[in-house]
Amino acid sequence: MELLIFVIIAIVTVLAIILIVVVNTYNKFQFSMIKISEAENNIDILLEKKLDYIARFIPIIKDNSKEDCRELDKVNLLKSKKLNNFELNQQLDKYKKELHEILDTDETLSKVEIVTTLYAEFEDNEEELEASKDYYNDNVTIYNKLVHCFPSNLIAILFHYKHKDFYIDEKEEMFEILKDDKR
Repeated sequence: MELLIFVIIAIVTVLAIILIVVVNTYNKFQFSMIKISEAENNIDILLEKKLDYIARFIPIIKDNSKEDCRELDKVNLLKSKKLNNFELNQQLDKYKKELHEILDTDETLSKVEIVTTLYAEFEDNEEELEASKDYYNDNVTIYNKLVHCFPSNLIAILFHYKHKDFYIDEKEEMFEILKDDKR
């Protein structure tokens, strides 16, 4: 009889420990997903602002410069496209480079007060966007570790949690290209 009670207590203890581990791991996933969702919302807002800033530059450039900004005109087409944040970020980075080339090429634009004001706001938005992408990437790293490492990967399988992608900046892309070239 004592052996039966001991076995029952041992089984209940093991089940309680397993339940605590499962609940704790599940909560870690939930915390990570909440932080990722928060970062995604911030990135979404900042990408929309970036799109608006670039669109606001177009008429100013047309009025004050002889530079051709036909490529920048296409930025308004992005508003009608249904792009995810990764795709929108890549497209806006291309237009940002084009904008920088125009502003660097035409020195008369740097003397226009509205351009300098708008550019300062644009750069502030870029800093916030980079910080939000870093926050997102940090939390996705935590989440992906949970998805791929034992025993949390069992919870990931149970709840169908999948690997999430990162935002890759230009520096990291260049590093990857250089790393691939050395092989």
